[in-house]
Amino acid sequence: MSECVISVEGVSKSFGALHVLKNVSLDIYRGQTVCILGRSGTGKSVLLKCIIGLLDPDQGTVTVLGKRFATMTEAQRLQHRRQLGYVFQGAALFDSLTVGENVGFSLYQDRVSDDTIRQRVTKRLEMVGLGHAIDKYPRELSGGMQKRVGLARALVQEPAIILYDEPTSGLDPLTTDIINQLVLRLRSQLQVTSLVVTHDIRSAFTIADHIIILDQGRILAQGSPEEIQNSDLPWVQHFVSGRALETELLDSLGTSSYLPGPTATAAVSPPSPALEPRHPTAIRRQAIRPNAPSDDNDNPPQA
Repeated sequence: MSECVISVEGVSKSFGALHVLKNVSLDIYRGQTVCILGRSGTGKSVLLKCIIGLLDPDQGTVTVLGKRFATMTEAQRLQHRRQLGYVFQGAALFDSLTVGENVGFSLYQDRVSDDTIRQRVTKRLEMVGLGHAIDKYPRELSGGMQKRVGLARALVQEPAIILYDEPTSGLDPLTTDIINQLVLRLRSQLQVTSLVVTHDIRSAFTIADHIIILDQGRILAQGSPEEIQNSDLPWVQHFVSGRALETELLDSLGTSSYLPGPTATAAVSPPSPALEPRHPTAIRRQAIRPNAPSDDNDNPPQA
């Protein structure tokens, strides 16, 4: 079996009375591309910050490349993070620096020679199709190009693991496909391990070989894309189909039990468990290691 490079065991995280992560456990192995799927506010980004040591969990442990951030000094954390590449949701580029200076920023901090920096920056920009943009400024690039610059920056330290925070958020379908193909190409060329946090179901099915569904701070199910698509677990069906439960629609519209319309006089009932699966491919139960929600009454607001 491949080496486990990220291990999360029983992690919980709260902010005051708000319980964001609840007993989350997962393992990611070298060379895998794992997508953590979930709606907005389910704790995905908080989990990512716990994994890279920006947040310490209240309970549980996180081990990355054999070490735990919780036992390190801040200087040790910074050094260990050099083995991790992080792609920010909004690119997070310095407007006053050129594309090349943005990509090579961490190398300047390491006092690497200018010639070496230029070579490594050029190599990474060419890898994401932006070698021609090395002397441009971020404002001269489209949003999709800026995200590719952010990816080149994450690669410049030659990391063992790349972490993506909503890499396709706000992009049009064509640019989204370009980013997805880059993720696949980097896995093939560099043999890196990738952890992608996203709510983009189509992208997850395109790039992942393992998918984890997170909802209200808990892992509901995990498995290969095929196992997730073919699952007949109700909560997986509704998530994959992209359709809200009627009860969720009512919650989002308010407390009224009635739908608008000239003859809206009957309360909407929740869907019957006997109804056939909503997703057309959900035809058989798969052993996808479901983590069903607990039976307790603890149901805090979403993060």
